[in-house]
Amino acid sequence: MSSELKVRWPNLKFDRENIIWDDMPEASIIWISGSSFPIVIEPWLNRVMVKSRKFVSKDRPDLRQDIDDFVRQESNHYRMHEEFNVHAREAGFVVPEDMQDAAHADYRNLLQNKSMNWLLAYCAGFENFTLFQARWLFETAPDFCREGDGISEVMMWHLAEEYEHRKVCHDIYANVCGNYFLRMWGLVYSFFHMNGHIQQRVKLFLDQYREGMTPAERKASIKREKAFNRRFMLWFLPRALKIMVPFYDPGKAKAHPRLQQALKKYDALAAETEALKAGAVPA
Repeated sequence: MSSELKVRWPNLKFDRENIIWDDMPEASIIWISGSSFPIVIEPWLNRVMVKSRKFVSKDRPDLRQDIDDFVRQESNHYRMHEEFNVHAREAGFVVPEDMQDAAHADYRNLLQNKSMNWLLAYCAGFENFTLFQARWLFETAPDFCREGDGISEVMMWHLAEEYEHRKVCHDIYANVCGNYFLRMWGLVYSFFHMNGHIQQRVKLFLDQYREGMTPAERKASIKREKAFNRRFMLWFLPRALKIMVPFYDPGKAKAHPRLQQALKKYDALAAETEALKAGAVPA
């Protein structure tokens, strides 16, 4: 059965002056640093998914449709992040070329030297992690779901759709390979591998933000950063054990009402985008 994904391009606007929007500025900067990574990881995920089409069982056209919709959603994600990243760079949050080039080279190396089964296990691990990020944000961290311009709105839209396609990579992996132990290895490897790249960016942007701070201000900033990370990990770690179950199915994860409302909102914003393209006045 197809996951019935929707491909949206919501009419989002960005304001450079309001780029650090949260009462906890470190949370904004962590989101901003994370925004620089989708332009690396998501084109790579798409390449793996496109390559996987020829390995999918011929009697599963629904999976091929899911791949197509997944690729379109992820393409929109990294395109939107790059639009936001222009404003982030103007505000002084810049990823050095050598860091970005090294990340691209790292993923090219995986694509060229790993088996399809391994690559799909990695993708499934990535998908598991973003599902839990989406659940955390909408279920227990609504204070980070601030609507309006800026990185919060981008992340809300992005993670809402990550929830929506939460089972595509998992289902492709199960169809093509399904080995439990390789899935576990892909889960662990992808978690540490991706976070290695992301934490480089987090440190870079937080160091930039903290330039010129007094020792007391810097200490307070580091304390807030740790509180943000601790809040997520204390929620995530007990729930992450469910991923270890051999018959784990991410498709069974229920959407919180706030997440459902967000998807409806982005449906409307996407319709507004289409109306603007057509020269019509949105309803």
